[in-house]
Amino acid sequence: MPSASKPELVQLAAALSRNQDTLGEPRLRAIIRANPGSPAARLAHLLLSRSYLRRGQYAQSLANLDAWSTAFPNDEAVRQEKTDIEQFRGLPDQVNDAPLQFASTHGDGNDFTAPALINGTPVNFLLDTGAWLSVMTEAEAKRANLVVRDSGGVIGDSSGKGVKVRTAIVDDVSIGTRRLRNVSFAILPDDGPWQSMPAGRGGILGVPILLALECVQWTRDGAWRFGCAEPASLTPAANLVFFANHLLLAADVQGKRQFVALDTGAETTDLNANFARDYAADIERSGTKSTTDISGMGGTAVIESVTLPEVRVDIAGTHTLLRQAHVTKQDNTALGGRCCVGNIGLDLLLQSGTLTIDFRRMTLTLR
Repeated sequence: MPSASKPELVQLAAALSRNQDTLGEPRLRAIIRANPGSPAARLAHLLLSRSYLRRGQYAQSLANLDAWSTAFPNDEAVRQEKTDIEQFRGLPDQVNDAPLQFASTHGDGNDFTAPALINGTPVNFLLDTGAWLSVMTEAEAKRANLVVRDSGGVIGDSSGKGVKVRTAIVDDVSIGTRRLRNVSFAILPDDGPWQSMPAGRGGILGVPILLALECVQWTRDGAWRFGCAEPASLTPAANLVFFANHLLLAADVQGKRQFVALDTGAETTDLNANFARDYAADIERSGTKSTTDISGMGGTAVIESVTLPEVRVDIAGTHTLLRQAHVTKQDNTALGGRCCVGNIGLDLLLQSGTLTIDFRRMTLTLR
């Protein structure tokens, strides 16, 4: 079999970024088999690693890492990947039942939690597009009678501090009529800002679970719809894309097309150093120096920032307005890092009556 050409790898990278893993993964594995030590195989390993991680395929992820490390023992990308995913060694591949459409409920207002069963134990966990691994507190793990194991892992967060975690495997996660098996969770220690959370609320359902649901729709009147199926005529062109370990949203920010990191686990939208560079004239004209509290699982960091009276963000034709917009000078990866002008949170996403995130079409719509 001939070596893969650069255009072919570009096409495969684009397919995986659009959540077309079933099309791209077999071809990437074929590239590796054909010439395991080639530059094309090196990139194929990296692309496979990203795909496996976001879908909770941890056994396949570690097998890929081991093969990658054997073929490229001195590769810096391998070293970095080991740092990120070695903590998942021993965890299984998540198994998803066939997707179904169903409805559920949430609390009033801006409650972005959804009811679920963790091995039969009822919970209301946050749906978080910024979490590449689902999370729960040790107290929730005890309620569900989970076996918690040491992992030596650290979860990064928006505060930049991170938190040490252990792991546990949930045999059965049920959300409405949708059942998922062998679902891995990071387990937060008892001591932390989450220790005062009420029973059943101390958890996050991350990207591997959201991808299995395929489509989630939140409405202000208290309804969730999963596996939602709007006619294609009602949805815009794709405006979501996976990049490294981020889910990105293309939006018009102050009239200019930009990428922002989509994070439904964040209550607030935070703009970063990229925004400061791109909108220097706006900051010079109406910005005031301030500080911003950036909170995450590791605690709260106080960061110097500039505050703008408002920033307009248009998402798929719907206008939203960020009032008292905070602009930091940081490249924190949890706040958009080097890829984006910021991290978009629930303060913007829930301004409309309906938020739909469709991973099949890679679209986000507000209505």
